[in-house]
Amino acid sequence: MNIKKLMRRAEEYLSSDERKRKEKRRYLKQVVRKLRQHEKALKQTLEECSDRDQCRQLKREIVLAHSQRKKGVTQLKALKKKK
Repeated sequence: MNIKKLMRRAEEYLSSDERKRKEKRRYLKQVVRKLRQHEKALKQTLEECSDRDQCRQLKREIVLAHSQRKKGVTQLKALKKKK
């Protein structure tokens, strides 16, 4: 193989890793955004809630959505640093 062909193959290999990382970041951003919207909707429902058991369940779901969103944000930051 000549040098140009080897260089092109190396470039394609390296850019594929970058492309995968960008796709993963884009997907994580969407998931985090949806979790934030879900969390806001749950908080809105909690404010209107009158049943004690339902309120307790909503609070658990809010905590779960919040923790999952924070995990996603942490992963996003880690992927951003890998650039």
